[in-house]
Amino acid sequence: MFKSILPSRRLPSADFQMLTTPIDPSESEPNGKENYFTYHATQDTKQRTEKRKKVKGKGQQDQEPLSPEDFERLLDDLQIPSTLRPKLATMDPTVKAAFLKSSHVLAQMRPAAIANPPLTPRGLRKAHSSESLASMSSPRPKKPSLEQYDLSPAQSRQYTTGHARGVSMDVRRQVIDVKPAPIAPLKTSKDKKKAGVLSPEKYVSILLGQSSTILDVEVVKKLRLLLRNEAASWTDAFVRTGGYDAILTRLNEILDVEWREEQHDDQILHELLRCVKALTTSAVGCNALRDACPAPFDKLVTLLYSDKRPGEVATRQLIVELLLSLFDLYPLGSLPSTGSPTAGLTSHSRSKSVPWELSSTSLTVSSNLITLPRPHQTLFSLLKSLLLTRAPPPSEAPGTPIEPHAFIEELHRPRIYKTYLQEMSDVCRDYFWVFCHPSNTIWDLAETDEAKVEKPRAPGGMTGGVEFEAMCYMTMHLKFVNAIASYAQALNLPKDHEHSAYRFHDDMFQSGIERILSIARKASTTYYPTLHLEIARYVAAAGRAGHELPWGLSRLIGQPPTAMRKQVVAPPMHPSRSNPTTPTKRSGGNPVYGGYPAAYAARASQVALGATGEQRPGAPGSRKVTPMFN
Repeated sequence: MFKSILPSRRLPSADFQMLTTPIDPSESEPNGKENYFTYHATQDTKQRTEKRKKVKGKGQQDQEPLSPEDFERLLDDLQIPSTLRPKLATMDPTVKAAFLKSSHVLAQMRPAAIANPPLTPRGLRKAHSSESLASMSSPRPKKPSLEQYDLSPAQSRQYTTGHARGVSMDVRRQVIDVKPAPIAPLKTSKDKKKAGVLSPEKYVSILLGQSSTILDVEVVKKLRLLLRNEAASWTDAFVRTGGYDAILTRLNEILDVEWREEQHDDQILHELLRCVKALTTSAVGCNALRDACPAPFDKLVTLLYSDKRPGEVATRQLIVELLLSLFDLYPLGSLPSTGSPTAGLTSHSRSKSVPWELSSTSLTVSSNLITLPRPHQTLFSLLKSLLLTRAPPPSEAPGTPIEPHAFIEELHRPRIYKTYLQEMSDVCRDYFWVFCHPSNTIWDLAETDEAKVEKPRAPGGMTGGVEFEAMCYMTMHLKFVNAIASYAQALNLPKDHEHSAYRFHDDMFQSGIERILSIARKASTTYYPTLHLEIARYVAAAGRAGHELPWGLSRLIGQPPTAMRKQVVAPPMHPSRSNPTTPTKRSGGNPVYGGYPAAYAARASQVALGATGEQRPGAPGSRKVTPMFN
């Protein structure tokens, strides 16, 4: 078939014309291919190596020696606790230098470096984000973003060039300078990141100038990161300019919305709550929370009791975490609201090392005394008033309330914590498939190794799901209840006092916590060990307070799993030489030491009788043997 296409004879090589001359074989590659393109990279490699050495040498020259005073000043400004400082002091000097270089505190310590900041080239300055450029043709309305709030501290925004372009030139892109400066992109990104941090006054103006329904979520997220990660001086400036009041204003506004939008309003509520929690990480923020207390805790409890509570379990867990932070805001030695500072000091045993106290070199607060809000004498009184907040009526409630008859009202037993426990009962109802282990027991706290249970664990296959979030929320509720029980126990009040630990547990059992505990113990002990630990802690706290546990709950108490149990080393048994070490059979055929507990108990009783001297057999004597054959 190919005979008509292929030539009949082979053409000589002289008929071909070489388009390129063959290169020298000495210069060619070892594969022997002709016309192989060779790139002389030896000279370029040498130039790159020399340039890298120059840059490295220049960086080593610019690196300043590390002084321990600067590092200690950084730790003081970041309010690192004294228990963690010895561990940080043993770090490598290069790591310490990296800490100092990346922090804004070192820049504030040296005003000379701030006086002449490095100028970012105008040609590399980003005027609009990629999202805004991409959404120019979109019919949707643009949401306010961080770039609309003048993030850059530049004095002028006009970067037009002297070139005349056609009409199709986009004015937004006229930011290219005539003389482009070759600057490394890493340095430019670092400079832009430093320049992108807004001042505290700017964030206060943003919070006060916009409603919560149109406020950008990314702005509140950035504020939360700054409150959590920036130095205490930044938080101090934010609080001094009314930042916490602005957060409360936006929070109250979003709570008053009749129907929140799930995509935006619930996210704004979540981020505002995280901003409040971020303030609890610094002494300045804690003082701001104490000044405004009981706000916003009272409205958060009302939200938790209403039918408008957030659908996300993480947001509801954040509310309980804020309630739990009250124990850090008001330690056990806090002063009552009605007493003077001198009277409070004489009537209360107050520790001198309160975690949130400020030293004389601190930024704010003129006094170190922590006073409870009026009219509460103890933190237990404040927490009880929050938990007893009346639940708002449902949206579909009838106009006239239903009143029970008088004889029913006389038979009614007060269940004051029923509204609070209803939230925990709803979790048991909504996630009923989690509680599928009816053979689980309530752990005995005396036999539980709490350190093993609370140790950090690597994320497993059951983390991150809705069931895991629900059990974490349940655990946080029980942790909050245990904290209240421990505080009431520390008050050491008599049983008939309304704020005593006995009365607290009695009211909790009257309100129905027994049913919640009996259901919660059916969760998996492998995936949710902290939940079982909090249940065991509450049962143990009720026993210490003198409250008698119901029989249906006391019969469920048992040993924890082997992995969570304390290691009890049994004393070794030393049997006497006269006793045989091998099992001997009785007439019934059962061995004496056959591994049965009854046999060991019988043997122990025999040893005990021998120790008292009543019936202790003597050592067997030598027996005379008669030979068979004389």
